[in-house]
Amino acid sequence: MGSASRANKRGKDRPKKAQVKKSVPSKLSLAPAKITQPRLIENIYSRKRLFSVLDNALKKPVIWITAQGGAGKTTLITSYLKEKKLPCLWYQIDSGDGDIASFFHYMGIAARYAAPRYKESLPHLTPEYLGGLPVFTRNYFRELFSRLLGKSPLPRFPVSPFQVVFDNYQDAPADSPLHEIIQAGLSEIPEGINVIIISRTEPPSAFAGLRANNRMNILGW
Repeated sequence: MGSASRANKRGKDRPKKAQVKKSVPSKLSLAPAKITQPRLIENIYSRKRLFSVLDNALKKPVIWITAQGGAGKTTLITSYLKEKKLPCLWYQIDSGDGDIASFFHYMGIAARYAAPRYKESLPHLTPEYLGGLPVFTRNYFRELFSRLLGKSPLPRFPVSPFQVVFDNYQDAPADSPLHEIIQAGLSEIPEGINVIIISRTEPPSAFAGLRANNRMNILGW
């Protein structure tokens, strides 16, 4: 058999490229760290007493958890969600959220991962909405909460079935309109949703209405 014939035969024996399957990372693995719930370290101690405290605190729509850095606030909430098997939308606040258009952008991404069956994205904050920002904010959060409830299991008393977590809230710029934006969004929380805010600081003055209306519990160190 000539060298050309042997080469043709070897070519026929090779698998076609289309037949070789490559592993594709899951959608969740592509989520930005900003909206990814932290992983628990192995063999973490389950703090049953604090879980009971959280059960009671979450009878109100909003819970603000404050303690110094390294106190274990994020670990507590992550382990609590795992213990209770509660779905959540996790959002890590940073200084970039002082740009409220950026905040709404990343919240929209977080919503797609938390409620993937909704194909249409939440609206972006474009210039035409700036004149009616309070209305845009309330409508945005109403739609967000509606989507989250659409994938929730049946309620487990006394905890609502879906949790929204804002971590590292102390990193939000003090002079940003973000505080008023989130306060307005929290005023739209329906039954079945809880919002947990983790911070090294006390709630800013923008949240005074939630406290006055008895819609927020504060857990300190």
